[in-house]
Amino acid sequence: MTGALAGIAAVAVPLVLLLSAAGQARRPGRLVAALRAHGTLPRAATGPAAAAVIAAEALAGAGGAVALLLWADGPMRAASAAAAVLFGLYAGYGTYVARTRRGVPCGCAGGDTPMTGWVAGRAAALAALALAGALHGLPAGPEAFELTVTATAGLAFAVLLWTLPHAMTEERRPAG
Repeated sequence: MTGALAGIAAVAVPLVLLLSAAGQARRPGRLVAALRAHGTLPRAATGPAAAAVIAAEALAGAGGAVALLLWADGPMRAASAAAAVLFGLYAGYGTYVARTRRGVPCGCAGGDTPMTGWVAGRAAALAALALAGALHGLPAGPEAFELTVTATAGLAFAVLLWTLPHAMTEERRPAG
């Protein structure tokens, strides 16, 4: 079971990181604005912090994707460990901001999803998934069927975790 989870992590984690970095690149000012709204950093530090976050996501995501394509266990474990640390930091930061600054934007992937416990929960789930990948590595000698199932499950996990915070943010609209 751990091997399957690590295989799912090898697909889902780099995909989520690359999607996030791409979203940030499309809307580069959103993360800076969100960090300013969070009020956790001095104003002058928000630009460099946003750049560091985007670079870390891109590097860990690209490293994981290349390691997956080359089926390189060591580099996959390293990329997964980096992603686990990054998502763990996001989970802690998201929890803090969600509790202290209601209604501020998350800044996730250049979107406008509000910072909520669902954002922190997604980050924690991704951290756990990445940690499984870092500890277990790529599955050894999988057959084509196993690879297909693992890739499909990884894509499903990525989509579900990607959309979770937005889906759980309910907009109140008048009936009628």
